[in-house]
Amino acid sequence: MNRRWVDNEVYFGPDRRKGGLGKRWGDKRAYDDAGEPPPLGAVMRRLRVQLNGISSPEERRRVYELARFAASEAERQHLPECADHLRNVLNAIVAGDFTAADASVMQAQAVFNGPR
Repeated sequence: MNRRWVDNEVYFGPDRRKGGLGKRWGDKRAYDDAGEPPPLGAVMRRLRVQLNGISSPEERRRVYELARFAASEAERQHLPECADHLRNVLNAIVAGDFTAADASVMQAQAVFNGPR
């Protein structure tokens, strides 16, 4: 699985670009904004911030994708209880209950930050 990650104003997610022949002659793009995936704690903090003030379907979709990534990252790090709370966030976002989603993120953060 590709572990490179893109986080910019247009796209947040895994780097889906395929390795090819390289840049075309004359292509001036030098900056590659793909990097390592963000830490789970940072993703959950970002999720809480973005849950406030959702006003459009596009914002709802972005927050849903961020929550889906957080749940899969928690599973990858073998944190099943944290992943369960983050899956509850997904259900709350679909239902439009952003208060319950925020509460579930706080519970996931408590599990993540608790004693290991």
